[in-house]
Amino acid sequence: MIQKLTLKIEELWSKLFVEQKLNNWFGYLLAFSAAAVLGLLMGKNMILGFGLSGFIFGFAVVIVCMLNTEAGLYINIVYSFFAFHFSRFLFNDNFPVGVASDVLVLATFLSLVIRRIDFKKSFTQFTQRSAVIWILILFLYLAIELFNPNGHSIAGWYQTFRKMLGAVLVLFIAFNVFVDYRSIRKFLTVLFILCTITGIYGCIQQWHGLFNFEIAWAMADENRFGLIFINGDYRKFSTMSDPTAYGVLMAACSVLFIIIAANQKNVRQKIILITGSIFMILGMAYSGTRTANAMVVGGFVIYILLTLHKKNTQLFAVIGAIVFAALMYVPIYDNATLNRFRTTFMGSNDASYQVREQNRAFIQPYIYAHPFGGGLCTTGGGGLRFNPNHYLAGFPPDSGYLQKALETGYIGLAIICMLYFAILKSGVNGYFHSRNKYYKILYAACTASIFTFYIAEFSQEAIGQITDLVVYYPLIALVIKLRYLEEPKLLLSKQ
Repeated sequence: MIQKLTLKIEELWSKLFVEQKLNNWFGYLLAFSAAAVLGLLMGKNMILGFGLSGFIFGFAVVIVCMLNTEAGLYINIVYSFFAFHFSRFLFNDNFPVGVASDVLVLATFLSLVIRRIDFKKSFTQFTQRSAVIWILILFLYLAIELFNPNGHSIAGWYQTFRKMLGAVLVLFIAFNVFVDYRSIRKFLTVLFILCTITGIYGCIQQWHGLFNFEIAWAMADENRFGLIFINGDYRKFSTMSDPTAYGVLMAACSVLFIIIAANQKNVRQKIILITGSIFMILGMAYSGTRTANAMVVGGFVIYILLTLHKKNTQLFAVIGAIVFAALMYVPIYDNATLNRFRTTFMGSNDASYQVREQNRAFIQPYIYAHPFGGGLCTTGGGGLRFNPNHYLAGFPPDSGYLQKALETGYIGLAIICMLYFAILKSGVNGYFHSRNKYYKILYAACTASIFTFYIAEFSQEAIGQITDLVVYYPLIALVIKLRYLEEPKLLLSKQ
């Protein structure tokens, strides 16, 4: 009896939500009822009405993620780009951005279950690439870190582990969404539009000045204000969580789209890509993130080395060298943005660089003595919050690599370095083995863009934020999936 009832409910759910997508009597009734209830609540209690409206809207978004994997991926991307901005504007920065992101990622992953894809076949193909194998090894290693005797907090371990879990899910989701070249172009189009919008908004903040609610947010926390307000000017953060996250993302995406534009034959599309990339570069510069400057230079260097045999690349290299020299040596000394760019490449002459080197030298004995590290979320602000009595609590790693060495030990750092090598190797091998000129462009652009994140890890924790989660991992999925698209016999049938 119970089994029959369960089967009927499952059939009804599939019919109403999956097949008809609420375009039926139930959907109309649900919409009419929601409108009537909300209208009544708005008239009596506006706060409660807005709260319920937000809940219904959120529930509808989750349903969409569960019904359509591709739509779910794009909803996650859009949310990641604008969630922090709306949290500042509407919720005084109190909205649980990370929790909502986890819900959306999980709902999108569940859409693969609802659609009943062949998980065995998909997962087998997914794990055939060395990059994915190393990602799964890192995932298991972080799970084992729960039993690290040096860690003092399960909650702290969970904060890092849930980010890695979300990353693996996003990677698998993107891998299943990229079923053909059209779906890849759609992803890049959506990403370009969002990056252009955030780039333009950062320029508006620079040219117009921060809006009142943004200034209030910056001044609400003393540490945050100290990081944003430097040398009498505000670093720009656009719609992102902070200037660093904004600068890093703009740098990685500008490299991606400039390379695509450089190889674009269609003049109209080339102009659009270059125009959008200019706004990204300007937004990156206004963020005051010196790491981002090094990312752009490093990304273009990798691209030049990868495609040096092409005449267009040789011309690109010459133009790039001239622009770089002009930015470094043009006799303009009263521009804060230009001066900050120059300090990126001062090396040992930079005061902050010397402080970081002293910190690294001081903490190296701890790394040698702890092969498994001090435990997840034990350094910096996270350490003060979750492991306040830990030796590493409050220590500023100022580097993604140093942070990983401290928290996961040199064993964990070795795994991460092997992972980065495997990802870059997939991109480089794909470029030289590909016979499709469009795929070769994507291989080169994605590999250069991914490499910029590894450069950023030298001075920032560049991988692991909500925003880069929906850029970095889909780019990895794109590089992995291109091989199957070029060799049809390896390609899964469209789900």
